[in-house]
Amino acid sequence: MNITNLKEKLENIFKINEPIVILINGKWGVGKTYFWHKFKKELTDKKTAYVSLFGKEKTADIRTDIFLQVMSKNERIVNKTKDLFKGIKTPFIDISTLIASLGSQEFKDIIVCFDDFERLSLIKLKEVLGLISELKEQKRCKIVMILNEEELNGEDRKTLSKYKEKIVDYEFNYAPSPSESLAILQNKLTAFKDYPLEKYLIEHKVNNIRIIRRIINALNDFCFIQTHIEDASEVATEIVGNIISVAAINAQTSSFDGFIQYADNKQQSEFDESFEFQEDIKYEDLLSLIEGDYRSKSYFLHSDLVSILRKYCQTSLVNDKSLIEIIKSRAGKQYLYSAHKKIRKKQDKRLYDMSYEVDSYVKDLWGLLKDKGSEFIIAEDAYLHPGNFIYYIEQLKELDIKNEEEYHNFAIKCLKTFIKNNLDWMKNDHFGGAEKILDFDVQLSNYYKECIKESNQGAISSVEQIITMMRDIRINSDWNNEPEVLSKIQLTDIRQYILNNPKYCKEVCSFLYHHGNSPEFRGYVKNTVSIFRDLSISQDKNHAYKAKEILKYLEENNKIKSQEDI
Repeated sequence: MNITNLKEKLENIFKINEPIVILINGKWGVGKTYFWHKFKKELTDKKTAYVSLFGKEKTADIRTDIFLQVMSKNERIVNKTKDLFKGIKTPFIDISTLIASLGSQEFKDIIVCFDDFERLSLIKLKEVLGLISELKEQKRCKIVMILNEEELNGEDRKTLSKYKEKIVDYEFNYAPSPSESLAILQNKLTAFKDYPLEKYLIEHKVNNIRIIRRIINALNDFCFIQTHIEDASEVATEIVGNIISVAAINAQTSSFDGFIQYADNKQQSEFDESFEFQEDIKYEDLLSLIEGDYRSKSYFLHSDLVSILRKYCQTSLVNDKSLIEIIKSRAGKQYLYSAHKKIRKKQDKRLYDMSYEVDSYVKDLWGLLKDKGSEFIIAEDAYLHPGNFIYYIEQLKELDIKNEEEYHNFAIKCLKTFIKNNLDWMKNDHFGGAEKILDFDVQLSNYYKECIKESNQGAISSVEQIITMMRDIRINSDWNNEPEVLSKIQLTDIRQYILNNPKYCKEVCSFLYHHGNSPEFRGYVKNTVSIFRDLSISQDKNHAYKAKEILKYLEENNKIKSQEDI
């Protein structure tokens, strides 16, 4: 029941001149307590008392709480209490005795609201229900019970079920619409007011006020990016949508890393039937907050933008510079967002519009791909992916066999351009995108090797690039013609790098530790070790000492052969 309907029901019920008990049941965070406090302000002709059961140790505490609230609002009770106090000399007054001495007239028109039943600890629910029954039957009060029945412990749930029929007159399930929940916090939103937040909440059925508050806080914290996306509407929609999704997910899980691992496992299970995967309802609900299929969801969770948003969620700190760089890059490719959206719309039309002919779809799709060429294959910036491009090409080949060769050759040309311009991404991709490209046609694999070879040949002149090359080999345990490139580095250059560049010296020691016995790098290892041995007998004591220590460490760990074994 939404806010409007519940409010109308309560207004009508409170007009009845009879003692009643109303139970308002609803999930945590949907604003049950907020609703009641706001609603009771409109009950100008009624006197109310509100009791949170959290922390109450005995029913006497509840009685005292009610009595003090009621007494402060009822002159009749104040006067009667003064009469009772006359002649009493002892300072110890039993509140229960005072309440018992007051008749139903003193409690007439008083509405008592009991909240936080799920947080009862020291008092039994049965005792509270007994008190409620007493207030209803003997004091003729109107009672409102606010609770989340799902969160009651097993024993309390049974107790409530047993006594509900005897005590409760009306029961309502409080479920405000997402729009109503947003309206409660709308004035807190100071940024991205034009973004259809309400539409997102409705689509994903988010009515939890705590989650909405976290989303609004995140949007407000990222207000500084507005000036960078105001002229790129589609990018703005994408970025703001991502902020909302990550904030909504983070508000509902204590382990974002665990959630990402679940998404990765789900993706792997789709490709590998032997992979053991157990579905988790909670994580599935969180995945539903992200647009796209399981592949795009996993890719999204590993994107550079989400990485920044996750850090914000964990620390409440924003890496302004990195985020702005990402946004500027994407804003510069706004036209690709438009092209991608057009393709998605054409795909939907192909599937669901019975009047849309297949030939028309082929023509439209080919026109979009041909227009953008290799630009349409983007690793990260526009949430496009090489796999998408290849999927579209394969679709064209399947639907238009007559022009299959033209589509295939066009794809090879585009993919080659992409490979040449994105070698680092090709090397470091761990999500199967690079593999999809190389598997498309054997000549692409050969072309990739040629590009690596050409790139490495140009890297010989830069010590920083040599350091990067050694580090990539060590971390990825993968190489093409790198052994040949490293073996061609001159001995005099190696000596200068060791003496003048501590970063090189440290990296080459790590490289020798991992690949000192690898036959592929025999030439480079031999040259480097010979320089260290030469330095170990240098007249410069500092050089000699450090070279000896390095050689000793590598020899003791059997990473290189000792002088005696050569």
